[in-house]
Amino acid sequence: MEDIDINDLLDNWYKAKQEISILENKCDKYKKVCEKLMDKLEKNSLNSTYYSLKKIDITKSTISKNNVPDDIWDAYSKKTKYSSFYLNPIKSPRRKKKSP
Repeated sequence: MEDIDINDLLDNWYKAKQEISILENKCDKYKKVCEKLMDKLEKNSLNSTYYSLKKIDITKSTISKNNVPDDIWDAYSKKTKYSSFYLNPIKSPRRKKKSP
């Protein structure tokens, strides 16, 4: 890999995660407004000139390891391996704050 400034890399990633969080909150607000409107109109869809929105209720069944015998869990549970990253700011007086 070419020379990478880890401070810049992690700082940019952290800022992007903050932006995503702001956008997710915005989307949640729009979704709640649409859902209230659909409930008021007693409809499961909304249409505009450029968009169509459909609400579909989905039921998902899950099972917890605490709710089944170990032999059943061992026989039927599926294991999935994936990487998870946790990026958090370090609270340190030495950390420089950069202007946006």
